[in-house]
Amino acid sequence: MSEVLEGKYLSDPMEVRPEWIDHNGHMNMAYYGVLFDKGSSHVYRRIGFGNDYRKTFRHTTFSGEFRVRYLRELKLGDKVRCAFQMLDVGPKSFHYVQELIHEDGWVAATGEEISLHIDQTGPRVAPYPPQIKAALDEILAEQAGLPRPDWLGKPMGLRK
Repeated sequence: MSEVLEGKYLSDPMEVRPEWIDHNGHMNMAYYGVLFDKGSSHVYRRIGFGNDYRKTFRHTTFSGEFRVRYLRELKLGDKVRCAFQMLDVGPKSFHYVQELIHEDGWVAATGEEISLHIDQTGPRVAPYPPQIKAALDEILAEQAGLPRPDWLGKPMGLRK
């Protein structure tokens, strides 16, 4: 498994690429999603998801909902790691949060997701097989004592 930061799983470092920079000179918003996606793959592999799982069981995961908060700009060459925290696990989905942490220690963005387990023959949301559910529950138990982020589930609105 990857490194751990304050109880959260930490991805390998990822670098902002030239093709991700927009006309404003910083990383385009679309690529935050790329970093969050790449930054969760080590956890998804630990759970048991991946190409073999998809081919063998004909199941996969879809994002049911994903929300990003952009906190600080990322620029060309910046290096970040993605922290992952499991919040809840159900029979067909799980809820987690992520933070993109700059190599200097500040948080560039946060993400909150509901991941759905999909039977590709439908496609439809389907229950996890026992080994996947057990891996999800293990991560949830490991991180059960972590504080829930204060930004979790907050509604959007204007500052006035």
